[in-house]
Amino acid sequence: MALELVDFLQGLFSLLFVLISLILGFKILSKYFKYKSNLYILVGLSWIGVANPWFPDSISFIMNLVLQESLPVELYFIIGNAFIPLALLTWLIAYTNMISKKRQKLVISITIILSIAFEIVFFYLLITDIDQIGIINPARPFTVDFGILITIYLLVVIVIMFITGIIFAQRSVKSEDKDIKLKGKLLRAAFITFTVAAILDSLLGAIFEDPTDPILSIMVVATRVLLIIAAFEFYGGFILPKWMDALLRRE
Repeated sequence: MALELVDFLQGLFSLLFVLISLILGFKILSKYFKYKSNLYILVGLSWIGVANPWFPDSISFIMNLVLQESLPVELYFIIGNAFIPLALLTWLIAYTNMISKKRQKLVISITIILSIAFEIVFFYLLITDIDQIGIINPARPFTVDFGILITIYLLVVIVIMFITGIIFAQRSVKSEDKDIKLKGKLLRAAFITFTVAAILDSLLGAIFEDPTDPILSIMVVATRVLLIIAAFEFYGGFILPKWMDALLRRE
């Protein structure tokens, strides 16, 4: 099917965000081999998982360009939602390792129980009543009206990651070490930027019903750009490469 401008931009910038997140996520993960710390594996996988909801759009975009068709709805929902609990779990393991080791078993146990419950309900609805998970707009191949289950779960995940991320970042910001303080500021910015972008992205379909609205195209690009900025902020918050350090400290 021919893509409207807004759909082309949404698919293109989703693909850019996913590719950048994969590259940066694996770069963080690869630091394990240098520092021998599992933290880098957990954090790298966490960010890749955070980008997971935008994977289906990216795949469908490529399929539309090559085959003029999108992902089957079942695969769209599985790819975009089934791995979110794993992303939350890896992040909370990393977070409790850094902040609250004593409460780790409790936090992880509760997360695993809730994640299993989510997966059971998700796959049950996928088989029995897929419309309860969400409905893809036939005129907008990358726009989904999610059901109450996914909406609430995604909101809970975003809130948990935002709160824990800000708590960790604030501890780093208070450090006397200039490098750690800068990393903390980047992490704080990353979680704020990502949360704003993710919530805004989820609201665009409801706010703009006309896919040809030029303002919608601008907003779609803006949200994806914010997501890409968040990816670099998150990467800098844990790795702080020399080029980023030099850029941010330049007077």
